[in-house]
Amino acid sequence: MTGHDTWFPEAPDGHEWVNPAKADCPHCPCHTVRVCEQKAWHRSIPRHEGCPCEAAAIAADTPPATRTVTIAVAGVTREVTAEAPTVGIGAGLLRTERVFRATGAHLTAEAIVAMVLSPATDRTPDELVAVDELGKRWTIRLTAFHGGDQVAITGWHDA
Repeated sequence: MTGHDTWFPEAPDGHEWVNPAKADCPHCPCHTVRVCEQKAWHRSIPRHEGCPCEAAAIAADTPPATRTVTIAVAGVTREVTAEAPTVGIGAGLLRTERVFRATGAHLTAEAIVAMVLSPATDRTPDELVAVDELGKRWTIRLTAFHGGDQVAITGWHDA
């Protein structure tokens, strides 16, 4: 697999510019080593069905890891359980249980939603940082999607 070469305009002397090919995965013919090492098959273009590396990861049937994360929303701090998928679209993120109230222009009543947290950086404001039991910092997102539209998380849902 050589990937897609980026097109560059023709040079006046006739030579051709192309990006160097990425290193192929030694375990499959369909992805680069980076895609398989990062388990980022869902991001690869074009999408290849039947990748043996992806199939092996799914066959391992590794359930998502869980984390206990301390989150402050609307002035209230609580600990919640969150899933940390290791493969697929959510890999590298945390997804909490559905414990947050949210409102949106398309809603007639408040919705109960989950929150998705991404890794925090040094520039993440302190009020948007949550910390898991391992001490890893996560960025709180005060928006979510419900019914296909974005909603604003307003507080905790008290069941």
